[in-house]
Amino acid sequence: MTALLEIRDLVVTYRLGFGRTLRAVSGVSLQLDQGRTLALIGESGSGKSTVARAVCGLGPVESGSITIAGTDVTAAPDRAVAAGKIGVQIVFQDPTTALDPRWPIWRSVAEPRGRLFPPSPDRHRARAVALLERVGLDAAMADRRASQLSGGQRQRVTIARALSAEPRLIILDEAVSALDVSVRNEVLALLDDLKREAGLTYLLISHDMGAVIQIATDVAVMYLGQIVEQGPAQQVIGAPAHPYTQALLRAVPSLEGLAMPARMRLTGEIGDPARPPSGCRFHPRCPSANAHCAREIPIARPYQGRSVACHRVEELA
Repeated sequence: MTALLEIRDLVVTYRLGFGRTLRAVSGVSLQLDQGRTLALIGESGSGKSTVARAVCGLGPVESGSITIAGTDVTAAPDRAVAAGKIGVQIVFQDPTTALDPRWPIWRSVAEPRGRLFPPSPDRHRARAVALLERVGLDAAMADRRASQLSGGQRQRVTIARALSAEPRLIILDEAVSALDVSVRNEVLALLDDLKREAGLTYLLISHDMGAVIQIATDVAVMYLGQIVEQGPAQQVIGAPAHPYTQALLRAVPSLEGLAMPARMRLTGEIGDPARPPSGCRFHPRCPSANAHCAREIPIARPYQGRSVACHRVEELA
């Protein structure tokens, strides 16, 4: 495998005013190989979308490196432009805000291509119409406005828009979470088909475990700005090792309706990233935490084919 995306010791800090800061991402390292789908999962406030925005150049980076196809984009004067030229595109959760309401949808699809390739309006329109058909929309819709489409249709337009720039890496930031279940499954199947056909690579930001199970090849679990477990999806989802990953997966509703033991339930709030707890950041909510967990930050280490940051992982297994 060839690494398309490498993140090393990424730190993202926001300034809140009055001398206060919030460290949303603290020392995150990830690697995404060409042709794979890495799902970054965790509760709201864990830092998933902050990582995504940093990769595509839309968010700040305090330190660390983001290397895409061998180029360190953190050193670029305009990181968003640099990432776009290398082949990074993003699909957001809300397709309505991603599309200009004044434009026909073909023009929204063609816009990223027009920025990267020499102007040729007629060819850009033809390419846009072909992409709309590829994502399951009728060519007759090309002159409609976004307000004339359903939510699922608008999301297909944003996918076509991302494809128009001939990307290598597409970031899916909660891209299907606002869709109905049946529409979500259709869009996920479309994304999987496009990945195989065009050799695309996806960074999937999601709290939807159904979507993760459906298309992810690798999973990284974030908690309060740090990675606590990462590895192949089959191992992380099938046999989670970190107590947070276990609790996160047990919280997914099940058709069996089996009652979860109280000691295994995920209780309390994720915590304040501006004032993270000492030691393991999960220890205030972890039923297996001890005094060592409260004192010392766990270092990620190999465990059964994945990486886990937990002092007691072997003992608890």
